[in-house]
Amino acid sequence: EPAAAAEAAAEPAAAAAAEPAAAAEPAAEGAAQALSATSVNEIGMPLVGFGCHQLSQEQAESSVCEALKAGFKHIDSAEAYENEEGVGKGIKASGVDRKDFFVTTKVMPGYTQWGMQEKGFDETIAACKASLEKLQLDYVDLYLIHGPMASTRIEQYKALVELKNQGLVKHIGVSNYKESHFKEIADAGLPAPECNQVEFHPLCAQKEATAFMNSNGVSKVAYSSLATLSTWRAEEGQGGDKSAHLKEEAQKVQKDVSDRLGVPEAKVLLRWGLQHGYAVLTKSSNPDRIKSNLDIFSFSIPEEDMTLLDALDKNQAVAWSAAGIDPMSLEVPLAAAAPAS
Repeated sequence: EPAAAAEAAAEPAAAAAAEPAAAAEPAAEGAAQALSATSVNEIGMPLVGFGCHQLSQEQAESSVCEALKAGFKHIDSAEAYENEEGVGKGIKASGVDRKDFFVTTKVMPGYTQWGMQEKGFDETIAACKASLEKLQLDYVDLYLIHGPMASTRIEQYKALVELKNQGLVKHIGVSNYKESHFKEIADAGLPAPECNQVEFHPLCAQKEATAFMNSNGVSKVAYSSLATLSTWRAEEGQGGDKSAHLKEEAQKVQKDVSDRLGVPEAKVLLRWGLQHGYAVLTKSSNPDRIKSNLDIFSFSIPEEDMTLLDALDKNQAVAWSAAGIDPMSLEVPLAAAAPAS
């Protein structure tokens, strides 16, 4: 997701999961109930992650520490969140062994419309090393390009391939990419991204992107899963007010489902993402809520209620509305390839 201030693929990556990924389509109840807190996706990513968007350095430190102690095994960060130092301190304070959790971070590619310089190959390498230093880690499990906003995105992706070769990242991928962006990577003769993190909730079900990722073995990660809640980004400047008018029908349906299942609406939305085969991210600075948010494996959403939630889709992205863009709809032309030396 954006920082508050600004904010036909090649061969798919080999599966590395210890357990099967969640079903690509709404899971039947039996299959859905088979998901557990130890389930991982194709790249070994735990299916419920703790997100760090819109947390201050201090909040990130305390919340990440609390999340790891509570049992979260997946932390999602980004250069653009401007809190990687806090995340790193929280990781260290938790005392959890490095091999026991999965860390994602993202490079901010740059965007000329915001006056942000586009990163090239060298700058992307440097950005990853800077993130590792802030996070106090020798490697991250997943490194993503935060969006297709730069004309230099092929050079950025080449840098990700090199970072993986160097062992500084275990897996590489993208965020907010659609099929045409994957085709650019394939056309450049580069290995396919292993993961794509996209906005995914009942108003924005990403049907085309989801079908493409399912067909090409790309791990799917959802952000802004709770965007249809009335409390989502409700504080001034967070941007939730810009989409409030779109949510009335969704809020009625998800409340009805919540009441039937006897679980909070937030958990319904996270579980809906899981049953569509996505890893999901949740965030809180409240210790009790942090612990509660991890428990989305003790129930499943029946097929008829999945259908009701699916019917809410308007292909309406809202997560970046405060920044005035939808990154998946951007068509930034690629820079001309540098001549061979």
